[in-house]
Amino acid sequence: MRLKYKILWVENDSDWAESIEEEIKELVEQQYGFDYDRTFSSKQNDDILFNDYDLILMDLNLESEPTGDVLIKNIREREIYTDVIFYSADGLQKIKQKAHDLDLEGVYFASRDKDLFINKVNSVIKTTIHKVQDLNNLRGLVMAEVSELDVLMEQIILAYFNSPERMRTFHDHITANREETWHKMLNSSTQCDKQCVHIWREKDLSEYVSKLDSSQKARAINIVLADIDSAHTICTDTKFFKNYDDSIILNRNNLAHCISIKDKNGNEILKTWKGEKIYNEDEFRIMRANIIKYHNMFTTLLTTLTASA
Repeated sequence: MRLKYKILWVENDSDWAESIEEEIKELVEQQYGFDYDRTFSSKQNDDILFNDYDLILMDLNLESEPTGDVLIKNIREREIYTDVIFYSADGLQKIKQKAHDLDLEGVYFASRDKDLFINKVNSVIKTTIHKVQDLNNLRGLVMAEVSELDVLMEQIILAYFNSPERMRTFHDHITANREETWHKMLNSSTQCDKQCVHIWREKDLSEYVSKLDSSQKARAINIVLADIDSAHTICTDTKFFKNYDDSIILNRNNLAHCISIKDKNGNEILKTWKGEKIYNEDEFRIMRANIIKYHNMFTTLLTTLTASA
């Protein structure tokens, strides 16, 4: 489980599943901050990699052989222990008896009543997330996913700043900002006239784009959005750089210097070394949602640039 929560749904009646799927999707994305990823299947498929899924939703009364109970037994015999919600219109007692007869483990039970089914799915999703992700694991996940955002920004920068005119814009805004930083650092020197320019001005962008820090990359993306987004509505955020800096870069930097402690209720929290910020599960849920939002935005922006190239 990274930023995708993957569900395998084994069900004959796709209309019934699709009628309630939107509510499950909202749970995954809005309540828990993961990207919803679902695969439908109406029967056993030996090509399915069951261990790749975080949750399996299984109808007891599949029309084709094997039926749901036998299929789950087959899966367990292959040492696949993904959590399963086993459901049927026949009532919970019949489902539980089937599971007992087959000695199935790691199986939850639900009826096809819409509200009861969604409540059960919600509670099991919450349980699966808690089982595999303590706060330190969540910190690692955020750090890894933000690194992927950096790579996407690099690809966008290379796709956009591909002409002498656009490179001049890049140097006027990004390189010049870097030079200003260095000039301030050299202010105490009496041996330098502070007229030096950054070596980037003499190099091809592809040679150093990966050496840009996240803030510089985000500033470059801000330029790209200002130029092309009026015609594409890729980003409705008029303060992209500030909001990206606040929600992604600042949190990533904070998480690089966190310690794990217990709060007054005994719950684990992460606290920055200066004690200015505390991270709990709610904070990580918001961060996951923001990472997904920017990942989708960057992917769309890159696709737009490459399509018009």
